[in-house]
Amino acid sequence: MSKLFVDDIVEKTSGHGVSIPGHVVQAVQFLRAGGLATSVTGVNVVLNSSSFVDVMSKAITTKFLNSQIYVALSIVAYDGTAAARASTKLLRNSTQINADEYGIYCDQSNMQPYQVFMLDEPNVAAGTVLTYKLQAARMTGSSSGLSIGYGDSGGGTSASIVLMEIAQ
Repeated sequence: MSKLFVDDIVEKTSGHGVSIPGHVVQAVQFLRAGGLATSVTGVNVVLNSSSFVDVMSKAITTKFLNSQIYVALSIVAYDGTAAARASTKLLRNSTQINADEYGIYCDQSNMQPYQVFMLDEPNVAAGTVLTYKLQAARMTGSSSGLSIGYGDSGGGTSASIVLMEIAQ
């Protein structure tokens, strides 16, 4: 059996922790928790036009130079009166990094999950604030009630963005 003896460990970073390439440095989350019965009501946003609106966002401040950011996003859409389609965009600050013309398609009275999982490479300095934002716009359907993040007196759905900084 081998033994390792160390007298001193010197950190070679700028005081923000140890950077091991490929490892998660930090994680942050926006969460609109779902619930049962009357514990959750309302919606994140109702899409009633073809103009993109903010659905949810979360910021992360990088700890290291040129880290990657793993983005995991999840919502549920619902329209109780008509079939509807929404387009989606994911932005990093003001830069579009992902888009989906057919992101959400709901049959009438069916809940439709929408998820995005991606690895972003913003190539920024340590200490840079990055805000990731989901936007959506209703593109088809006669209803003005396409809800993103549904809730009523029976309960509500969850909506979340998880951001993980990965050292390089």
